[in-house]
Amino acid sequence: MKNAVLLHGRFSEKINGVPVVDIPECNPNNENNWMGWTKKELEKEGFRVTCPIVPKVWEAPYSAWKKEIDKAGVDSETILVGLSAGAGAILRYIIEGQKKIKKLILIAPARYPSTDSPHQSFYDFKISSDTKNQIQNGTTIFVSNDDWPGILNATKIYEKNLNAKVIRFEDRGHFSFLIKTFPELLNEILDI
Repeated sequence: MKNAVLLHGRFSEKINGVPVVDIPECNPNNENNWMGWTKKELEKEGFRVTCPIVPKVWEAPYSAWKKEIDKAGVDSETILVGLSAGAGAILRYIIEGQKKIKKLILIAPARYPSTDSPHQSFYDFKISSDTKNQIQNGTTIFVSNDDWPGILNATKIYEKNLNAKVIRFEDRGHFSFLIKTFPELLNEILDI
C-alpha cells in the first residue's frame, strides 16, 4: 500500500497567548492548511497518510518525535515529508534506524541551530554516503528564498549531502499553515 507520513515542525507553545493545541489551523490534519489538504488529496489517490502530532513539540526531545513516527509504520513504500524541524526528525529517523524508504521530501528544512540552542542535540546526526541509498526515489527539497537565513543554509547542506532536487519559491516564507494548498508537493508525491 502507498504510504505517506507528513511531519510538522516545531511550533511555539503559544501564539498570541493561545496554546497551539487550541488553534485548529496548527493541527497538521486540518484540511484548511496545506498539510491537511495534502493528506486529504493523497487519500483520494489511495494513500494511507499519517500526520503525527508530537506532544509539547516546542520542547520535545528527538525521542518524542521518534515515538510518533514509529506509530506511522514506516516501511520501504513510505514517502516521508518533513517541515522544518520535522525534516531533521525524519532524516535522523531513517539514518539511525537504517530505514529504507520510497522518497524523502524536506520542506524548509532546519539543520544547525545556534550552539546555545536547547535543541542543538536534536540535529546531532551525520548524513553518510549510505544515506542516499536508503532513499529509493531520491530527495526533493522545497524552500522559499524569503525564509530565514538558517533554513537557506540548511537547504544547501541537505542538497549537497543528499544530492537533492531543490524546488524554490520566492514568497512562501517558512511554509506557514496559513497556506491553504500545496499542489507542487502533491504533484511531487504523485509523480513517483
